[in-house]
Amino acid sequence: MPRFIVVEDDHLQEAPLQDYLTSVFPDSTVETISTEEDFRLAMPAMRANIPDLVVLDVMLRWSFPRPNPPKPPKDVLSGGYYRAGLRCAQLLQEDALLRDVPVVLYTILELNDLLRDGQQLPPNSTYVGKNSELDVLVRHIRGVLRKKSRTK
Repeated sequence: MPRFIVVEDDHLQEAPLQDYLTSVFPDSTVETISTEEDFRLAMPAMRANIPDLVVLDVMLRWSFPRPNPPKPPKDVLSGGYYRAGLRCAQLLQEDALLRDVPVVLYTILELNDLLRDGQQLPPNSTYVGKNSELDVLVRHIRGVLRKKSRTK
């Protein structure tokens, strides 16, 4: 039974994606995380129950507006919103227990834009551009899961 984590701050995209993954992978568990702050807070739980795959938006807010929010770390302040998902993927890559978890960067940004900015995709990451067809993402996920099962 695959366990997926979807990291998406736009509820108009998160809910349909979660529903679609659940329908295509009926025995799966799909958890959602909405902000970079919540992703960082979820790292210990991910270490305790390692996901099979993470679908990660690249442009991700630090937190939702609320009274007295915690101050973001320096890397968030300097790096900003536009590459938050890359920071999250890098956190997984740097963690000994989570570095082999495949990450699918699912974003409206073009891969060339990320690479032109001097960004490198972490070794655990692949890229799928967001579009209206979730079938493209699901085919990619199936391929990543097949590859992962062959390397075990």
